[in-house]
Amino acid sequence: MEFQRVNRKIPQVPIIPLIDILSILLIYFAVTTVTKVERHTMPIELALAQDSIVIEVTGSTSVLAIAADGSVTLDATRIHDGLLIDYLKVFKEQFPERSLELEPDKQLPLQDFIKIQYALIKAGIDPKEVYTRVKLPESDLEKEN
Repeated sequence: MEFQRVNRKIPQVPIIPLIDILSILLIYFAVTTVTKVERHTMPIELALAQDSIVIEVTGSTSVLAIAADGSVTLDATRIHDGLLIDYLKVFKEQFPERSLELEPDKQLPLQDFIKIQYALIKAGIDPKEVYTRVKLPESDLEKEN
């Protein structure tokens, strides 16, 4: 007894509909992809409190105070926004021997502190030579003694 064999077609993958689907997916991903926006950043290395050197300044110094709202005073003279660099240049010319102390407010944002550092650099004053008035935190060792 002989069975009749059915001739089967070899299954074929329809290429044209796949190309249409892939092109639609490509367009979808191209449109929905968020492009990266260039942002300006600055690397900052913050000093640690235990690495800081505490010194007592006895000579004549001028105080550059920065309030929490961003207002700046130089020896009790309020400096208007945008004029800080000019004030610092004049200060450096008139008092070349006098050192400068920076007194930031506790609530001062880091961004405003960086603006002050930038103004010091633009005025020709090295920020490393400007002393900063800060209250050092009490360590656990001091509390035990």
